Amino acid sequence: MAINFERLTGTTFIARGPTNLGLYAFGENDGAFAVAIDSGGDEDAGRRVAREAERLGLRLTALLNTHSNADHCGGNAFLRRRTDCAIVATEIEAAFLQHPKLEPSFLAGGYPQKAIRNKFLMAPPSRATYIIEPPCSLALDENGAPRITARGGLATEPGPDHLSIVPLPGHYFGMIGAMTPDRVFFVADALAGAPIIEKYGVYFFYDLVAELETLSMLERAEADWFVPSHAEPVRDIKPLVALNRDKIFEIADYIVKLAAEGKAGALDPLAGEALSGATSETFGRDSPAESAPGPATGASLEDIVAGVCARYNIALNADQHVLVGSTVRSYLSWLCDQGRLEYGFERNRMIFRKPQ
Repeated sequence: MAINFERLTGTTFIARGPTNLGLYAFGENDGAFAVAIDSGGDEDAGRRVAREAERLGLRLTALLNTHSNADHCGGNAFLRRRTDCAIVATEIEAAFLQHPKLEPSFLAGGYPQKAIRNKFLMAPPSRATYIIEPPCSLALDENGAPRITARGGLATEPGPDHLSIVPLPGHYFGMIGAMTPDRVFFVADALAGAPIIEKYGVYFFYDLVAELETLSMLERAEADWFVPSHAEPVRDIKPLVALNRDKIFEIADYIVKLAAEGKAGALDPLAGEALSGATSETFGRDSPAESAPGPATGASLEDIVAGVCARYNIALNADQHVLVGSTVRSYLSWLCDQGRLEYGFERNRMIFRKPQ
């Protein structure tokens, strides 16, 4: 994949691609220090980022990872070897950078099968050399080394000599965004573009409450440019925020509908007649002693995943199975916390339904 950094404004550069990357130069002179924002999906991407910095006459001394998904940090290890750049990340994302098997393990809910131990979900391991706790600012000192300064509040306003770094939770554990002194706000995977939403239907989220709060923050944010990782740069982020928020609510409503219409009382074909009398259920309770008799209504996780895939024309493979499945589980947790759904156990299966 070609990586070509183009000047967006001032000394802020972007490389458009499946994952947009950023580069900010602290000065216009040849040999000026620069910080990269994410490194692409693999070693080749890291090599191209290094070449582009050299082409622009910049000394790449720092790499800021917005988060640890492989398409954002796959070039880390190469860039560290090639340029000796510092790698800057939040604490929890740094753990995933150093131990990439954590991502497929988290998604799978156990030891990941071989099919998902791949470069799509596992970047080459890298070690963060600077741990940040946003909100904070990032500048480079006279030797090009990162200088991190804590900041109060969630203000995104940058200074003339530093990037402003803010938390953008929701999509991933400790994801951050960065605004350059040119007022270009790199917002990582906080939201997706219309083509991505249209193609995939279900965008990955870890925490729906945090995601909605992040969308509201972006709606209020002031910047000259917003650069999502998976959408074209825009001057006005509000339409894209509205699109993503509406899609979240649409998917949530459909999951509630699936749970309301699902049938969870069918005989388990692997258990045969042994389950024919096991009709007790527990909804909203964890103690079998509190079970109440009667057939269960509702849908299992697999029922709901299948229904969502049918609704959005998603053909599952091993990667999509864990990504969509994890996202649906996050929706279910959110909907149960809201009281829109309740869960219970029927014939040793977790079932979701609308509260009775």
